[in-house]
Amino acid sequence: MADLYALLLSLVLIAGAVLIHFRALRLLSHWQGRVGLSRNVKVLTIIFGLIAAHALEALLFSLGYGFGVHVLKIGAFVGQGTINTAQLFYFSIETYTTQGVGDVYLTGPLRLVASLEPLVGLILIGWSTSFTFLIMGIDWRMAANRRKDGESGAEPERP
Repeated sequence: MADLYALLLSLVLIAGAVLIHFRALRLLSHWQGRVGLSRNVKVLTIIFGLIAAHALEALLFSLGYGFGVHVLKIGAFVGQGTINTAQLFYFSIETYTTQGVGDVYLTGPLRLVASLEPLVGLILIGWSTSFTFLIMGIDWRMAANRRKDGESGAEPERP
């Protein structure tokens, strides 16, 4: 039964992370299309927005780990005496980014969540990279078209 709980918890966390990421990309895409903002501000907002989305997704997983350990009791952390919220987030962010230092690790069926989180992180980080590339390409094409059409006499910002 504990394995089933770990699988269900994994699916809920994966769905939550993907939905958070999808919504973040939609908001950033909409915001990026606003007129009157400098290209630098748009790009920096996208980058910082994506970093915030990834941190929120890792936080979601850390809450899932806490739920799995303290409520479902389907695993435990090894390497620390007592695990607190900051340590849960540390473990989650290193797992999400596939850093995997290994100073703290899970035992029991909850390991399934820790095994699937890096897959989710890689896919969502790749999605962010693709999104950033597409948005910057659109922005650069629009800037090139403005230069070609002579809309502005000022020298445009370089990408």
